[in-house]
Amino acid sequence: MQLCIATRGEVVMKRRSLLLALCSSAFISAPALADEVKQEADKIAVAYTDCVAKKDAACVAALYTKDGVQINPGGVFSDLKTVYENNFKNGTDHIEIRVGNMSVINNDLVVANGETDIFGKDPKSGDATKVTVFWGSINIREGGALKIRQLTVGMKPPPAKEASAEKK
Repeated sequence: MQLCIATRGEVVMKRRSLLLALCSSAFISAPALADEVKQEADKIAVAYTDCVAKKDAACVAALYTKDGVQINPGGVFSDLKTVYENNFKNGTDHIEIRVGNMSVINNDLVVANGETDIFGKDPKSGDATKVTVFWGSINIREGGALKIRQLTVGMKPPPAKEASAEKK
C-alpha cells in the first residue's frame, strides 16, 4: 500500500492548475458555443424564407414562441397564423432576408436585425410588387430550440429626393 502525502503548497498548486484548466476551456468553448447559436439563429431566417415560399402560414407561426408577437405599422399581432394567411391572400409570394447584425447574448438569447425584400403581386391589378422592410428580432430558446419571441418590422423609407437646384 502506498501512502501519498502532499504538502500544502502542492495542494494549492494543484487547485490553481485545475482552476486554470477549467477557466481556459470555458474561454475556448465560449466562442464555439456562440458560433453554434449563431448558426441556429441563421437557420430561423432560412426556415422563415422557406415557409413563406410555400405560403404556409402555420409553418411561419411555428417559428415563433407560444407568446411570440410581430410588431409592424399595423399594430401588435399575436395570431401569427392569421397574419400570414392574410399576407398570402394579399399577394405575398416570397421573401429575401438579409441579416445585418446578430448578437448572441447567451445560449438562450439572440438579438438580430436586417432587411427583407417582400415580393408578391397586387391582388387587384396583378402587377408584381416589391417592398423592402427593416426588422429587429429577439429570439429565445423554447422547448430546446431558438424561436422568435418578438419581430419588429418597419417600412424602409424611400431614398431622399435631391434638392432642386432651381428652388425658388
